[in-house]
Amino acid sequence: MTKLQLITKGLVKDNPTFVLILGMCPTLATTTSAINGLSMGLATLFVLILSNMAISAIAPAVPDKV
Repeated sequence: MTKLQLITKGLVKDNPTFVLILGMCPTLATTTSAINGLSMGLATLFVLILSNMAISAIAPAVPDKV
Protein backbone atom coordinates (compact mmCIF):
# COMPACT_ATOMS: atom_id res chain seq x y z
CA MET A 1 0.00 0.00 0.00
CA THR A 2 1.44 3.35 -1.01
CA LYS A 3 1.53 6.37 1.28
CA LEU A 4 -1.11 8.13 -0.82
CA GLN A 5 -3.45 5.14 -0.57
CA LEU A 6 -2.88 4.99 3.18
CA ILE A 7 -3.66 8.69 3.61
CA THR A 8 -6.75 8.44 1.40
CA LYS A 9 -7.95 5.39 3.29
CA GLY A 10 -7.48 7.15 6.63
CA LEU A 11 -9.20 10.34 5.54
CA VAL A 12 -12.13 8.90 3.62
CA LYS A 13 -12.81 5.20 4.16
CA ASP A 14 -11.85 4.69 7.80
CA ASN A 15 -12.84 8.12 9.09
CA PRO A 16 -16.01 7.81 11.20
CA THR A 17 -16.86 11.47 10.68
CA PHE A 18 -17.13 11.01 6.93
CA VAL A 19 -18.54 7.48 7.06
CA LEU A 20 -21.28 8.16 9.61
CA ILE A 21 -21.65 11.92 9.00
CA LEU A 22 -22.36 12.30 12.72
CA GLY A 23 -19.52 14.69 13.48
CA MET A 24 -20.55 17.06 10.70
CA CYS A 25 -24.13 17.62 11.88
CA PRO A 26 -23.32 20.39 14.41
CA THR A 27 -20.99 21.97 11.87
CA LEU A 28 -23.61 22.05 9.16
CA ALA A 29 -26.29 23.31 11.53
CA THR A 30 -24.32 26.39 12.60
CA THR A 31 -23.05 27.58 9.22
CA THR A 32 -24.72 30.29 7.20
CA SER A 33 -22.69 30.07 3.99
CA ALA A 34 -20.68 27.59 1.98
CA ILE A 35 -17.41 29.35 2.86
CA ASN A 36 -18.13 29.06 6.59
CA GLY A 37 -19.11 25.42 6.16
CA LEU A 38 -15.93 24.66 4.26
CA SER A 39 -13.75 26.37 6.85
CA MET A 40 -15.50 24.58 9.71
CA GLY A 41 -15.12 21.28 7.88
CA LEU A 42 -11.40 21.91 7.41
CA ALA A 43 -11.08 22.81 11.09
CA THR A 44 -12.80 19.55 12.01
CA LEU A 45 -10.44 17.66 9.71
CA PHE A 46 -7.44 19.38 11.30
CA VAL A 47 -8.57 18.42 14.81
CA LEU A 48 -9.21 14.82 13.78
CA ILE A 49 -5.77 14.52 12.18
CA LEU A 50 -3.98 16.01 15.19
CA SER A 51 -5.88 13.85 17.67
CA ASN A 52 -5.14 10.74 15.61
CA MET A 53 -1.44 11.68 15.52
CA ALA A 54 -1.40 12.20 19.29
CA ILE A 55 -3.07 8.85 19.95
CA SER A 56 -0.70 7.12 17.54
CA ALA A 57 2.27 8.71 19.31
CA ILE A 58 1.25 7.50 22.77
CA ALA A 59 -0.09 4.10 21.67
CA PRO A 60 3.22 2.27 22.21
CA ALA A 61 3.38 3.55 25.81
CA VAL A 62 -0.12 2.33 26.70
CA PRO A 63 -0.27 -1.28 27.96
CA ASP A 64 -2.24 -3.79 25.88
CA LYS A 65 -4.56 -4.59 28.77
CA VAL A 66 -5.90 -1.59 30.61
